[in-house]
Amino acid sequence: MDVIFYDATTSWVLFVNFIVAIATLLLFRTGRASNRTLIIVAISFALSIAFMHWGFGGRNFLSAELSGGLFYTLILGGAATVVALLYFTSSTVFDNLNQKHLQLAQGLRVFVGAGFLMEGVLGVIPGWFSIMDGFFHITSGFLALVAAIAFSLKLPSNRRLLWAANIVGLLDIVVIVTSICFVVWADLGPHHNMNYVVFGAGPILLWIHFNSIKKLLQSKPSLEQSAV
Repeated sequence: MDVIFYDATTSWVLFVNFIVAIATLLLFRTGRASNRTLIIVAISFALSIAFMHWGFGGRNFLSAELSGGLFYTLILGGAATVVALLYFTSSTVFDNLNQKHLQLAQGLRVFVGAGFLMEGVLGVIPGWFSIMDGFFHITSGFLALVAAIAFSLKLPSNRRLLWAANIVGLLDIVVIVTSICFVVWADLGPHHNMNYVVFGAGPILLWIHFNSIKKLLQSKPSLEQSAV
């Protein structure tokens, strides 16, 4: 693996995390969060991105001998912690958002997919894995954007598209994280730049899925939708 290519793709995943952070701040602002909350969220993102770069990029966080199984447990614990914190502190803000806002944010996954396709081409991750990863992320992002359009236009199929976008998006997260820890762990390990997304954008995207599904379960399909 060429160090120059690895550093270049690391810059890309940092950029992706930055874009997701900006999008999340816009969601908080659209959801009428207070200025104090916006500042806290912005500082939290800045600190978390800096910590990941120090920890993963500098190999200062976690032992290089860490097993994939233990890393999988850390991922699940980290994601659950972030979702729980957001649930107890930000549910009201996200209740003020609609499906269009949530799905537009999920559409940013096309950038994640593009990054992992680049990593495969440059030999930073196994080629077959980059194709699977890139395909899943780009498909998830595309479906989210289609669902956002359908919701905005109030198309009869919008609920089905929202469910499809959420199911594929969640399947994407599960398959990719599981594959990292149990299939390509020997190629990646605990300090690879893919982990910037796993611990950065990943939990935020999971939180957005949680809110989208929550809204779907709380709403009822119209008669027109039921008849289609």
